[in-house]
Amino acid sequence: MSNLALIGAGQIGTAAALAARADGICSAISIVVDPDATARAELVAETGASAHASTAELSSAIEGDRALVAFSSDAKKVGSEIIRLVSLGYHCVTTCEELAWPDRHLWEALHTAAATEKRVIIVTGANPGFAMDRFPLLAAAASRSPSAISVTRRVNTSRRRETLVAKSGRGLTLDQFSAAWRAGRAGHKGLEASARLLAHSLKWDHNDLRETIDPIVRDGLVSGYDQRVLVRTSDGRTISLHLTLDADLEDEYDEVVVDGIPPITMRIDGGYHGDDGATAQILMALRRCSELEPGFYRPTDLPLRFG
Repeated sequence: MSNLALIGAGQIGTAAALAARADGICSAISIVVDPDATARAELVAETGASAHASTAELSSAIEGDRALVAFSSDAKKVGSEIIRLVSLGYHCVTTCEELAWPDRHLWEALHTAAATEKRVIIVTGANPGFAMDRFPLLAAAASRSPSAISVTRRVNTSRRRETLVAKSGRGLTLDQFSAAWRAGRAGHKGLEASARLLAHSLKWDHNDLRETIDPIVRDGLVSGYDQRVLVRTSDGRTISLHLTLDADLEDEYDEVVVDGIPPITMRIDGGYHGDDGATAQILMALRRCSELEPGFYRPTDLPLRFG
C-alpha cells in the first residue's frame, strides 16, 4: 500500500489525507509540506509524518506513492510544484481550481511530465470536479441532442470553512469587494473552468464566454455574491452556470436542467456539501492513480464509476 504526501495542510487537504488513511487508500501520511509550521504541526503530531516547509526538501518517492496538492487555486504555482513532485516519482492529485482547465502550454507541460515519468496527475474536487461539470455532464448524457444546460448552485457560507467565507467577500464594502475580485481574492476561480469542461466534453465549439459577478449587499456590507458564466455556440446552444454564495441563504440546493429529448431536471435538496464532497472526490482520485494510463486528467476526463 502506498504512502501519502500532503502538500498544503489546510482544512480540505488535512481532512482528505486523514480520510484516505482511515479508508485504507494509503498506509500512512508520510510527509506534510506547508510553509506555516503551525498549520502542519497538528497533523504531524497525529500521524508521525515528517514535516517540511517546501517540496524542494523532498527526496524521491517510493513506487506507488501519492501526493495530494491542496495549497492554492493558482494554476502556475501549483503546476510547477506538481511537475517537481512527478519528477520525484509521485502520482499527484490536486484540488487547484484553475488546473481544471489550464492554458494549452501548462496542459502540455503537465501531460508531458506525467507521461515521461509514467505517473498520473488528476485534478478533482467538489467544484470544479463534480457539482457544476461532471454532475451536469451525466445529466446531459442521458438526453438526446441537448440544446441548453443550466446549472445552479446555492451555498450558505455561514456553515462553511473560513477560507470560503473570505472568498465570498462577507463583511467587505462594495469598493473592497471590487478590489478583491480584480485581485483574485474574491469569487470562484473555477466557474469558467467548469463551463469550458462541459462544452469540451459535449464537443460544443464555442468562442462566446461571458462571466459576471454581482455582490449581494445587506446593511451596507457584502454578504456574498451571484456569479454567472454563459457559454453560447454559433448555432445557439447554451451552457449557463449560476453560483450563489451568501451567509444568509435559506434554500441551499444544486440543480441541473437539460433542454433535450427527454428534458431532464436533477436536483440535490440541501446542496452537495463542498467540504465533504471534496474529500469524496479526492479519495476517488487517489484510488484511480494506479489504474489509469500515465498522463494529466481533468475532472471530466475521468471514467465515471464507483470504487
